[in-house]
Amino acid sequence: MWPKKPHTLSGRSGRSIFSQSIRRSIPVVSINRRRLCLRFSSKRLGFMSLLNLAKQLAENDLFGMARPALGNLISLMTQRPNRGSPFYILWITTYGCNRKCLHCDWVWSRTSKEDLARELNEEEQLMLVDQIAKTNTWGVTISGGEPLMLPKIGDILHGLKKAGKRVNLCSNGVLLPRFAQEFHKIKLDSITVSMDSFRPAEHDHMRGVPGSFTKTMAGIEAVRSLRGTAKSPRLVIKAVLSANNFREMAQWVEFFQPYADAVEFQPIQNNLVHQIKEGEDALLFKPEHEAEFRVLMKDLAKRWPSFQSPYYQRMADFIFRPGELFDSGEFRCLFLSSFFLEINPYGAVGSCPGHYVLGNVREKSIQEIWHSLETCEYQKKLRSKDNRCLCWTYNSFLNLYLLPLYKRSPWIKDP
Repeated sequence: MWPKKPHTLSGRSGRSIFSQSIRRSIPVVSINRRRLCLRFSSKRLGFMSLLNLAKQLAENDLFGMARPALGNLISLMTQRPNRGSPFYILWITTYGCNRKCLHCDWVWSRTSKEDLARELNEEEQLMLVDQIAKTNTWGVTISGGEPLMLPKIGDILHGLKKAGKRVNLCSNGVLLPRFAQEFHKIKLDSITVSMDSFRPAEHDHMRGVPGSFTKTMAGIEAVRSLRGTAKSPRLVIKAVLSANNFREMAQWVEFFQPYADAVEFQPIQNNLVHQIKEGEDALLFKPEHEAEFRVLMKDLAKRWPSFQSPYYQRMADFIFRPGELFDSGEFRCLFLSSFFLEINPYGAVGSCPGHYVLGNVREKSIQEIWHSLETCEYQKKLRSKDNRCLCWTYNSFLNLYLLPLYKRSPWIKDP
């Protein structure tokens, strides 16, 4: 069931969405999702070098990425209503799930028959796919709940890929064996599989269903067995860090790196991102964990370059000293408020997880919602220094890079 020839994460392979090494005589382009850097070799750019650079940018769809990103950046800097399309969309397709995770009470509080009946029906889901296809949005994450439980999940993913979108699927991995062949055929870009432990018994306990670990590992192998040398879709193992498991981060990476292209961590949060089940407060970090957590994170950064990113280096500040992070002036909600839309299973739209106040795709198109004055005013409130709502997710690090630009804008009144 598990791979016979494991590969390891080395250099940049485990942490870059795009990495391209061109011969030394031409520019070297290195785009890292956490460091977000663009570097060129020191040699002079000749005509052929520029042609090769353009070719590499086209192959990595960086032109497609730049179009919505620049439009969103202009709106951020000028404080004017959005034009163009949101750079990225997270679509939570359903709250239905086949697991009972202890750190995910916000899903299980929405799975009554009445709640599930409110979700977009199959026709409305495909209508939303058409809406997204007509935008210039670069990337889409399909999440849940467990999206693989949807009868039309294959049509949803195929429609988005056919429209040229970069598509990431978030799944607990249990149902992956059923879909591995189809995902390989449509060239799905990436799959993020959530794991709660490298120990089967502990993972099953956190998932609330016996046998979960074995089924998820079988799903990962089903995808890997079809990838060949292309390594597509990209496989990411993501774990929720808690007070119970943070001491085992290095063991996590060592165990899972043969099965995935990246191993990532997200801290547990009792906010709009996570809402832990009642009685599970022991999962939350305590002040006495801080010193040990910082030491362990430094050790990870020494052993694996991916953990040198700001996302990980500032994670302890978020967990243990959020007030100081705000007071330092180093954090604003800029990415979610300017480049991002989230759509919930009922079709409601927001820029912030849990705050679906911008409209509903049953009533207005994504573009109408994105361009509205109401959306612009709400985004301004999220960016304000008075907004002390804080979360730490895969895109939080981008706020650290956007803030210097934001503060230098002549249109910003509250830098």
